[in-house]
Amino acid sequence: MFFTVCVIFFGCRSPSNGMEADETKVRVPSVLWIPLLICGAFLFFVDVFQINYDSLVSTREPIRDLFPEKKFLAGFAINTPGCRIPYMDPFDEHIRKFIEEPKVPKCNKGIPALYQSNLTSIYLVNSSLVFYNITDRSELRCCYSAFWRQEPKRNQNDDRVKYSKECVIVSESVNISEEFIRVLCTYDNNTVYKDMFSFVPLKNATAASMADPKPLNVLVVGLDAVSRLNLHRQMPKTLIYLKQLQVVELLGYNKVADNTFPNLIPVLVGMTEGELRNSCWTSNKDHFDKCPFIWNDYKAKGYTTVYGEDSSWMGLFNYQRKGFTKQPTDYGYNFFSRITEKEIGNEHSMNVDQCEGARMVYKDLLNYISKFVVTMDTNKLPYFGFFWGASLSHDYLNKPKMGDEDYRDFFKNLYEEGHLEHTALIFMSDHGIRWGEIRQTYQGRMEERLPFVIMYLPKWYKDTYQRAYINLMRNARSLTTPFDLHETLKDLLNPFNLTEENLETNQTSRGYSLFREITPKRTCEDAEIASHWCTCQQSLEVKNTSAIVVQAAAFAVEYINEQLVGYAQCANLSVDVILNARLMTHLEHIDGKNRIEDYMITLRTLPGEGIFEVTVRHSKVGDKFQVMGSISRLNLYGKQSSCITDFHLKLYCYCKSLLY
Repeated sequence: MFFTVCVIFFGCRSPSNGMEADETKVRVPSVLWIPLLICGAFLFFVDVFQINYDSLVSTREPIRDLFPEKKFLAGFAINTPGCRIPYMDPFDEHIRKFIEEPKVPKCNKGIPALYQSNLTSIYLVNSSLVFYNITDRSELRCCYSAFWRQEPKRNQNDDRVKYSKECVIVSESVNISEEFIRVLCTYDNNTVYKDMFSFVPLKNATAASMADPKPLNVLVVGLDAVSRLNLHRQMPKTLIYLKQLQVVELLGYNKVADNTFPNLIPVLVGMTEGELRNSCWTSNKDHFDKCPFIWNDYKAKGYTTVYGEDSSWMGLFNYQRKGFTKQPTDYGYNFFSRITEKEIGNEHSMNVDQCEGARMVYKDLLNYISKFVVTMDTNKLPYFGFFWGASLSHDYLNKPKMGDEDYRDFFKNLYEEGHLEHTALIFMSDHGIRWGEIRQTYQGRMEERLPFVIMYLPKWYKDTYQRAYINLMRNARSLTTPFDLHETLKDLLNPFNLTEENLETNQTSRGYSLFREITPKRTCEDAEIASHWCTCQQSLEVKNTSAIVVQAAAFAVEYINEQLVGYAQCANLSVDVILNARLMTHLEHIDGKNRIEDYMITLRTLPGEGIFEVTVRHSKVGDKFQVMGSISRLNLYGKQSSCITDFHLKLYCYCKSLLY
């Protein structure tokens, strides 16, 4: 068929057994046969390939992941009976105005570090001497002191360190056997330089014998507050490189709660925040030692464990919380980050110090991860590592762009140096950006609920557990959650679970391992995603002034005020203006009689002009309202909530003292 089209396109007909037309035989000029044949062959290939490709997609074979745009042609990133998530262009015209070049901070006012470190030592950078006005090298006096974490007492925060009284003299270079050190230099009796360095000395090297003769390391590298689409916008070089490694990208990974803590607790413990409170962490005054973190399971199997965050003052277990009594993993980076930023942090922006001395904070974390991985591999120690970076991406939509090449090079070095040959790598986020103007757009709302998750597995592992890997690729186009990631981490620890006979899935489970096929009928309700966070809904914009919307908005603000009962220092809020309202239609297949309706409303309150997003369910039977999930704060509250310490209620409180 396409061959004929080509013939017509080139204005020629095939000769017909010597028959003549208008007394003249029509011949195809020889010069046209070449493009004709190329065109025909190309279109024939496309035609055949199209049939084969559609056939493969219909049978859900993994080849489809090589051509993700095919699925998007239908207008949906996820299109299953239980969930439809629309395809969204990262550079949609409504989003472009929010994309800009980030301002790169000038660490240490442009003065470079006097000392640098490698895997085992620190060394003097002679070219930096001039920046410290050091003209006589012999008069420079430098030494280093070790420091370490101190266990907090019952009512203390986990933020204490202790320094060695000894300061070891340093000249050009010195090998370091300590884990963390502080370097001090004096010149002309003045302190001219202070710096902090981290290392990974061997400890717990006599790990328990492994049941699996070929254990798989697990390395989780997190980047806070980056949606899947913002990763595509801001870090294309990283993404392109990872795609070359044939990673699997989850297109329907839906957060289950508001901020970092309730979205990572399901990953690390398999519980909701409420379930955690009912089991092992009953109040903010408790430490987290009794909770069953996934790294405990790995430790029990003989793995070396590490947990680390930058900007750890606002870290997962430290912001308005007590942290741990005992260090939860063999290696810990958090307290190093905290003390380093306290002593030499600079270029503060919004919530974070962007620099530690002359180095970017996020680069220091990547450098530590590299040191850890190299040390473990060199000594053939299987490991579980969970790292979280917030300094680069927590506060700004466009800041991740600054780290694109660094993250690309980080992953590239791990792969090319062979450190991923026995490692499952999970690169992920917890949610998209939660505030700012983009958050008040429809796409911004969707992105905030759809963080990125990218998973790499070594080829031998994919070959060994083929069925599990096929399921993983299929699930890339399913609704998935942090609870699923927890189940996946459990399966990575226990490869026996991935054998063909053990891959049957409990269809009623809240969390599915990504190695087990997720039912296409799965809904947000099945996955225990509150309506407020669900991205599977279809929605229709409705008038802000309609009676039902006004009633729902008033109910939502009254709900906020009820949460603040007992906090007399917080002002009573009222509705200032309703900015947007949408009717969500995802429940039609659940409630055929349409007795309930969900309205997602964006509104502004007074005093303080707080902008909130809330989903209010209206039950027609009894004309009742109910807030679904939690209420999102779309603009920053800053010091408006300084009179209250509860990290949940800080979103809502406007201190009365600001009124006078």
